[in-house]
Amino acid sequence: MRLQIDTASDITIISKENWLKLGCPEVIATEHLARNACGEALPLSSKLQCQISFNGTTINTSCYISDIPQLNILGIDWIDALKLFDELINTICSSVNVVQSNGITSNQIQNYVTRLKEQYSEIFDGSLGLCTKAEAELHLKPGSVPVFKPKRPVPYATYPSIDDELNRLEVIGVIEKVDYSQWAAPIVAVKKATGAVRICGDFSTGLNSALESHQYPLPLPEDIFATLAGGKYFSKIDLSDAYL
Repeated sequence: MRLQIDTASDITIISKENWLKLGCPEVIATEHLARNACGEALPLSSKLQCQISFNGTTINTSCYISDIPQLNILGIDWIDALKLFDELINTICSSVNVVQSNGITSNQIQNYVTRLKEQYSEIFDGSLGLCTKAEAELHLKPGSVPVFKPKRPVPYATYPSIDDELNRLEVIGVIEKVDYSQWAAPIVAVKKATGAVRICGDFSTGLNSALESHQYPLPLPEDIFATLAGGKYFSKIDLSDAYL
């Protein structure tokens, strides 16, 4: 069974065609609700209890079946259970050499990507980027009073991970220690799918309501897709530590 790895999906889904290829094993009804990246409801017809083997690891788990053709997704549930986050992606995915309609093979594309990474190594070195094109300005509402909120308790087992992440942010210059401040907001520590910790400031505790808002109208997804009509080349960027 070939599935597309999708670390943004909480569940694993197979199409009805693949369920038929499996010999129509017994399924159970499901009321599980799922949505796609656009927020639209994703139809799930049933749930399949199954035993999965991969690279010598066997697990008893489940997946969902959808009537959408060719929707075969390996979600976080299986990725985590099979411990695939600890594996190099090339050891999981088969290398397929596909010839594009313009005659360029996937190997040629990969070589081009490698040259780009070498030519612009400062962009792809894995470190945190820095915006130099603009400077953020925060304007307080008239009469605002500083709000100092103490830290929230966190499980003792998470202390080492949180301390390590705070130390890392200090080393790379994102945060710095201070002895005194009129303003303070508690942090929220979120565990990433990779097991690392994401540190976020909860500024809803006072700072947000004290700031003048920029009333910028966010475009709807439909408006964005309409502007892409007729486009030929598309790309996506995954910003590391985007919150920062």
